[in-house]
Amino acid sequence: MKQRPEPGVVLGVTAAIVLLLAVVTIGCAEQEPPLEPVQEEANPMNATSRHFFNTQFGDVHYMDVGSSQAPPIILLHQTPRSIDEFAEVIPLLAVEHRVIAMDNPGYGCSDIPPRQPTVEEYADTVVELMDHLEISRAVLVGHHTGGILAVDIAARYPDRVDSLALSGPHHMDAEMREMLRQISTQWRVQPDGSHMQEKWDKFIGWVDDPAVVHRVVTDLLRAGETSEYGHFACADYLMENTLPKVNVPTLLIVGNNDIFANTPKNAVFEETIPDTTKVMIEGGVFLPTESPEVFATVVLEFLHNGAQE
Repeated sequence: MKQRPEPGVVLGVTAAIVLLLAVVTIGCAEQEPPLEPVQEEANPMNATSRHFFNTQFGDVHYMDVGSSQAPPIILLHQTPRSIDEFAEVIPLLAVEHRVIAMDNPGYGCSDIPPRQPTVEEYADTVVELMDHLEISRAVLVGHHTGGILAVDIAARYPDRVDSLALSGPHHMDAEMREMLRQISTQWRVQPDGSHMQEKWDKFIGWVDDPAVVHRVVTDLLRAGETSEYGHFACADYLMENTLPKVNVPTLLIVGNNDIFANTPKNAVFEETIPDTTKVMIEGGVFLPTESPEVFATVVLEFLHNGAQE
């Protein structure tokens, strides 16, 4: 029988969620150190900091949550989202892990890149962050676009990845690339603001939760008129060349209402990666935000079962 968490841990998780939601929505300034030394409590989630590091695409924003001595997990968001996609997930994982969450170049609080990056360049930025933090190996957890980046890293940098958790995995073959090109037109600001209504109407059709839609639209508007860079990069990515090179334990998390991931063609992940575990949970296109508790639970159970060295 699983033990119920101690009251202090529950309160700590709740407080951490409030903190993270505030941090990712209020502003993008780097966290300043306290004026006076503060004695840290035992709860590792109190060790939360946010930073920037410089790349060829400008300054990239990331959050570092939990004990630096704990095994690291790196969270990678979908397009056009940001760290906010995992705001409720982060403190749940940070009870046991050091959690690094990064805003991809052009999203969240990261600088807008001067040109369109490729999937490989987005992925290289993640590896640069690992080098910056002196993290030799990590578990990569990616949702949609973030999962594609995770696959690329595992294929090209196999010595840097302990295991993968691919949320909403979809295989970027020729058919998927063409479909993504057709649906990923770049919006432009309209004088009457109709571009905002258009995006709201689109996303509310994917998830019937105005609070989630509000967060997604906020991220999209913050990314501005380059918000589709991530999708454009994926639409040029030849996953059929990299997926066969992935050889680490891999968790496949599929939302039952995810119109992109919950399709028969994505069985290719189980057919190609030697060691996979598939879990179906309630949710859709914005799965980590829609079902954060279940999402965090299945990731932790996967790691408890030996998916991390």
